[in-house]
Amino acid sequence: MATKLQVERRGASEEAKRPLRRPRLAAHVARTIEDRILAGQWPIGFQIGREAELAIDFGVSRWTLREAVRILEASGFVETRKGGGGGLFVASSAHDFVCKMVSNYFEFIHVGRDEFAAVTAALARQALDLSVAQLTAAGRQDIQARLDAIAALPLARQLEEAGAIHRALIDGSDNPVLALFLGALMRITSNAAIYSDLDDAEWYGAFATVIDATKSLGRSALDGDLTSAHAANDRVMEQYVLLFENSQLHLRKSITETATDRAYGFFPPSRPTKKADHVERAIREMIFGQTLPPGAGLGSEADLLDRFRVGRWVLREALRSLEQLGVVEMGWGWRSGLRVVAPDPAMVAQACCRQLRRERVRRRHLMPVAAMLRDLGRAEGGPTPIVDFFWKVLDEVQAQP
Repeated sequence: MATKLQVERRGASEEAKRPLRRPRLAAHVARTIEDRILAGQWPIGFQIGREAELAIDFGVSRWTLREAVRILEASGFVETRKGGGGGLFVASSAHDFVCKMVSNYFEFIHVGRDEFAAVTAALARQALDLSVAQLTAAGRQDIQARLDAIAALPLARQLEEAGAIHRALIDGSDNPVLALFLGALMRITSNAAIYSDLDDAEWYGAFATVIDATKSLGRSALDGDLTSAHAANDRVMEQYVLLFENSQLHLRKSITETATDRAYGFFPPSRPTKKADHVERAIREMIFGQTLPPGAGLGSEADLLDRFRVGRWVLREALRSLEQLGVVEMGWGWRSGLRVVAPDPAMVAQACCRQLRRERVRRRHLMPVAAMLRDLGRAEGGPTPIVDFFWKVLDEVQAQP
């Protein structure tokens, strides 16, 4: 029985004949599926196929296919469903994974505080202008319901609802470019909140201000009062910058358990739940906390198994996710061991392009963002890695058919 997945058997069989270890072959299969999802060939909810069928199509064992699926599940690209209509399906969070790739790249190259503040504020302002002008009835109802409920919630849940209001206003812009770029920058802010050097009073105070300002932002947006909405949004942005500039990641300080325990205790969903997620985050913290340069060794597979006290497949799932982010590379033979690598901006930009094409980006989405970035680049006067990267993405999207 033919599956919905049509792969070139010749390429799959040649790959299988090479002396690759199973984890590397699984990563190859995972990347092939990822590329097709991001290229827009399969929409959200599409059934890719069943395990046995896919293993045959790719010319790999079921064990290799299962590891490829674990890699993709960890990245949010796919989900496995049980039962008669089950199988492997395209999940809805490819956007989140691409945002993670971009934020990881920016954190690795150590973008500056001033450019982060300027670009985030300008993008948010543009998104707000569009959103207030075209809020749908459903969008208005969603924001109003969250505003009505927020006061009765505990502080952590208020912060969650404030984030949902802010995302609703970004999504209300109906511009996938703004949503992607802001999603990446907001992820940096989320990481900054977890790895914060602020004392308790400043840390909790920043969240209280974000909640209060976001409530004003939501009410002003519903009233169509753009001046008040911008003022409230500026207050939110000030707190985001405060978190950013006091992040242990940005300051290149060692990651402290005091900071992470505080964040996980206050907002439990930020804590890794799967073993592989925990290992992935621990390795990433090690790289940033110790400011390890590209080429630095992190140990052999045996060393890492002993350090994290996990099984081989858990470790490999964590490493494949990090490899997809472009953070590490596992060598074999005389180059054996896990090494730090610098994320490839071309690879990250291509992932952005594929995601924007998947979201059916149009010229009307690109041009206002391009104009804003051009103005920002002129105003900054110094190095502008964020602006330059976003420009590269827009150029490549426009150049591709």
